Amino acid sequence: MSRLSAIFSRAFLWLVFWAVPFVLQPVVASSAEVAVIKSQDLLPYDQAVEGFRRHTKVDVVEYNMQGDVNEGMKIVGQAKRRKLAAVLAVGSKAAGLARESFPDIPLVYCLVIDPNRYGLQSGNVTGIDLEIPIQSQFKAFKSVVPALKRIGVLYDPTKTSGLIRSAREEARHLNLELVEAEVRTAQEIPGAIRSLLPQIQGLWMVPDSTVITNDSFQFILLTTLEKGIPFMAFSDSFVKAGALLALSPDYVSIGKQSSVLVDQVIRSGIPDQGKVIYPETARLTINLKTAKILGLDIPEEVLKTADEVFR
Repeated sequence: MSRLSAIFSRAFLWLVFWAVPFVLQPVVASSAEVAVIKSQDLLPYDQAVEGFRRHTKVDVVEYNMQGDVNEGMKIVGQAKRRKLAAVLAVGSKAAGLARESFPDIPLVYCLVIDPNRYGLQSGNVTGIDLEIPIQSQFKAFKSVVPALKRIGVLYDPTKTSGLIRSAREEARHLNLELVEAEVRTAQEIPGAIRSLLPQIQGLWMVPDSTVITNDSFQFILLTTLEKGIPFMAFSDSFVKAGALLALSPDYVSIGKQSSVLVDQVIRSGIPDQGKVIYPETARLTINLKTAKILGLDIPEEVLKTADEVFR
């Protein structure tokens, strides 16, 4: 596995952009046992499950779809033979499976990006969005780059248009301007980034599987460094690879937050069906080597707030 492939495995966000529907007969649970269904073996998923197990007060039975539809079908059959009080789905594949298969059992999900995309905004469902609130991301970007006024973003409108609409509004509230460039294939990225960079003072990465590939990330990173444009990513793995900063999820903390939500759901049901909850904590990561290349002097008070600084 190449170094960049390992980085992408850790960052992993664009690997969770689809869900698998199943329609099977539910069984209403009556005991305080929770089925934890994990989409596959990935470090962020494992960390979330670890955080959940460490803090939950209920009995847990854990299943792993291993990224496989047939394995998901087997899990549904096994889980329906148990008396479940709730289901925790970790990742979008597991969330899609659980929503279709257990409509009468409270479902809590986590590590799902854009939950509305998978129909998780209604029914006996609540959960934690994988995304850090956009306002928090832009504030972190501006704290590291105080002169920031115009933020550029590359995106595929067929995949992340909802995210960009929200970002446009958040930028306006913070007196920032979002400069957008649409791409529909990876082949369009070089031309789009070259046209975008002269118009902006910072580039914001979104978890869009058209935009972020092994090759495109390397190209975007090298081009932004060459042009002296600060580059904000969505994972500390990208910062380690050379992006200036990221405000990213703390997966163990999300697992802990999920345990509180599951315990609440078991006690009193879904408090607000379909409500999307954001992560309570986020990790700020900064690469000082990149800052030096860009000629940026990051304020010491900002560095003190960072969870990790690459020097």
